[in-house]
Amino acid sequence: MLKNKKALAMSVLCAIASVGFVVSASAAEQTMHGNLDEVVVEGSTDVLPGGMAKEVVTIGMTGKQDIMSAPMTVSEISNKTIEKFATPNGGISDALSLDPSVRADRGGTYTDISIRGIYQSGHSYYVNGIPGLLCQENIPYYWADSVSIISGPSLGLNATPLSEAAAGTVNIQSKAASAEGNANLKVAYRGGSSMQEAIDVGRRFGENDRYGIRITASNINGDTAIDGENLEQQAFSINLDQKTDKSKSNLLIVYDHTDHKGGPGAFSFDKAVTSLPDVPDAGKIYKPDWSYNEYDNWIAALNHEQKLTDNLNVYFNAGYHREDWYGYVDGNPTITNNNGDFSINMTNYPLNLTKKIVGTGLKGNFNLGTVENEYLVGVDKTWYTYALSNNAAWNGGLGKWTGTGNLYQANHWPSLPRPSYDPAHNQDAQMTGWHVVDTLKALDDKLVVTLGLHGHKVKKVMKDNSHQDSDAICPTFAASYKISDSVTVYADHTESFGTGSMVSLGKGYANEGQMLDPAKTKQNEIGVKVKTGDFLNTFTAFKITQANNIDKKIGSLKYLVQDGEQENKGFEWAFTGQLAKKWDLIGGAMYLDAKDYKGNKINGASKWSGTVGAIYHPTDELSFIGRMTYLGSTSINNGALDVPSFAKYDLGASYKTKLNNTPVTFDLMCYNVAGKDYWSARSGSNSLCLGAPRTVVFSANFEL
Repeated sequence: MLKNKKALAMSVLCAIASVGFVVSASAAEQTMHGNLDEVVVEGSTDVLPGGMAKEVVTIGMTGKQDIMSAPMTVSEISNKTIEKFATPNGGISDALSLDPSVRADRGGTYTDISIRGIYQSGHSYYVNGIPGLLCQENIPYYWADSVSIISGPSLGLNATPLSEAAAGTVNIQSKAASAEGNANLKVAYRGGSSMQEAIDVGRRFGENDRYGIRITASNINGDTAIDGENLEQQAFSINLDQKTDKSKSNLLIVYDHTDHKGGPGAFSFDKAVTSLPDVPDAGKIYKPDWSYNEYDNWIAALNHEQKLTDNLNVYFNAGYHREDWYGYVDGNPTITNNNGDFSINMTNYPLNLTKKIVGTGLKGNFNLGTVENEYLVGVDKTWYTYALSNNAAWNGGLGKWTGTGNLYQANHWPSLPRPSYDPAHNQDAQMTGWHVVDTLKALDDKLVVTLGLHGHKVKKVMKDNSHQDSDAICPTFAASYKISDSVTVYADHTESFGTGSMVSLGKGYANEGQMLDPAKTKQNEIGVKVKTGDFLNTFTAFKITQANNIDKKIGSLKYLVQDGEQENKGFEWAFTGQLAKKWDLIGGAMYLDAKDYKGNKINGASKWSGTVGAIYHPTDELSFIGRMTYLGSTSINNGALDVPSFAKYDLGASYKTKLNNTPVTFDLMCYNVAGKDYWSARSGSNSLCLGAPRTVVFSANFEL
């Protein structure tokens, strides 16, 4: 721990020194050359009125496109939205859930979401268009500039992910240096005794501001608003970019260290529970406060595009992710009866993984008569090494710790020392993918048609040297038509395939070890985008089918087979913009009807959900912030337990002023202002989470 903190401190000092050098060099260069022409850096402009979402959105590998022309459901939330609506408990997931397709399924230890009722973890996210660079735990996000969300299977438009994002793609874009430069210092109180200190500095330099550097560093430390939980997290990032008329490059490097003690988890329910227990106090944890997750993450993402001719570019992407989850003693409660008694099984189960990704291809355009074609032809490959094993010698050779407690009583468990254990190698994998995408524009760009084909091949090598191979091909068809400058209709058909799954060993299956085919996910959607003044509405109807792996009895034996489909269908309304001159608004609602292959409702899938975030500006200096989040009722354990709906409210204010001529913005937020305790369901799961307690956050951001 001390070593990690010293390394981070040195990194921050070096960052400050390097930015000071860049500022001096840039000033000297401007003195020598005079005023420089303004250079627009991608990711810094093009927001819709209100500034909550981007008007020019990122469509996977194909690049950026005006949101009114994009032939699919896509949104890109801005840095303003991340800053105002990410929360101490849910992190960036709570900002993502302002898109009505997205539900933040879990806070605390993991950054999980569902898109249109289908789960995905942080491993499925993209960073600057490169898959597999994030962990699934408590993701730091101070380095994030915007997040693009394509709802529905979108594999044909993105680089090949090893962890399939079956229902949509989340792509985080990093902060790059702007032409104006920036130097910000942030100090924040995050509830409990938790504090955050952060810096964000950036400059451009060189002829015509060719080069850019953006450095962020953040330190979070202290007990959270949940009694018994403690979070320590240090994160550092550096983003280097260059841009000329013939090339553009971006290199992002991120390191973070997290030590999370007593992180909240999910509650499971035994079959003996016949009625959902009353929700307990969300301000407490229901596991030992000595449970912990400690891990390091290293990320590198390189993007380069080179102009070969006026109509042809070559691109190259490369990524590296090392996740070392060396500290793990954890487990989640299982409620055993209607009185709220529960048991916990804790294990020491560390892991580490390494991913290396490269991709290259050609992007260009040509005309066929009056039809413009923008095409992409590319290949990519991922190498993956994974180590995971249980420490059977932990806790005196028991390999686990078992405890009991009650939801409505004070619980205490004697502490155990932190173990030291290196996980054993588990598997290696290689995935090779290819992509062909053509976007056709006709009728003065009123008609946009995207045609894509994606294929990939996966080889897994298990620890016993056995091989498991799978491959798949999937198409993408999408079209939009601008009826007018303010109305666009669109429709699409997209498909996605996983990597194939092995029938688990030791679970009683007669076909254990067999490799099942990749599960196919298909989506059809139609929609309309309506832009009235400074407000954008998107209305969408969708249907997603996903192949199921189910247990099947053949004679007296149990097999795991691929049979039947889960069907998620529904409709969405998304909106963003300025409702009036002083009102910024973002949010939406979703209706979801999710059923399995037998026609039964999917566990934890609420039919109705919605959220709205609003910022009111009575003056240029003062603004008031509010958010309402709603999740409808549902059931778990195959209908045995009913989970009630809930509505949660967040309120706050922001004030801009100057202290000794230094611009400073003060933000005050109260999350869950009513202090409501509630059970929160997770789509596709029989477990429930507790909502975060009332949490007051106060921050000051100084523009130096």
